[in-house]
Amino acid sequence: MSSRVRRTLTEEEDASALKLGAEFNNAGCLLISEVKYLLENRDKEPPDTPVYNKTLDYVKTFAKFNTTDSASAVRETLRREPALTQFETAQIANLCPATAEEAKSIVPSLVKIDDDRLQALLDEIQTMRKFQS
Repeated sequence: MSSRVRRTLTEEEDASALKLGAEFNNAGCLLISEVKYLLENRDKEPPDTPVYNKTLDYVKTFAKFNTTDSASAVRETLRREPALTQFETAQIANLCPATAEEAKSIVPSLVKIDDDRLQALLDEIQTMRKFQS
């Protein structure tokens, strides 16, 4: 019986088809840069735990945008494309692929967007990365 349950769960969850599981259906997605800002600007003293410290190190290493303004600008740019889900928006902003082909290879659900339109969005994001303060 448990193998049947596991098989059902495996079929339900498929990131390439944006089937992430029931707990993620209405969840918002943050950019790594936004998480970095939240962790660095806590109202309380940050906890000195291994998990917190590793998370902070991770976001400092992989954040693509240095300021909240640049992260917000990227999010707004991607919001202009109505076909993008929150998950796809976060993946594009977090990974910053250079080409539409690369983006579609790492986020397969992006096949629904025309290559030229996707490339224009990616070029705009790359420009923002270059000129962020």
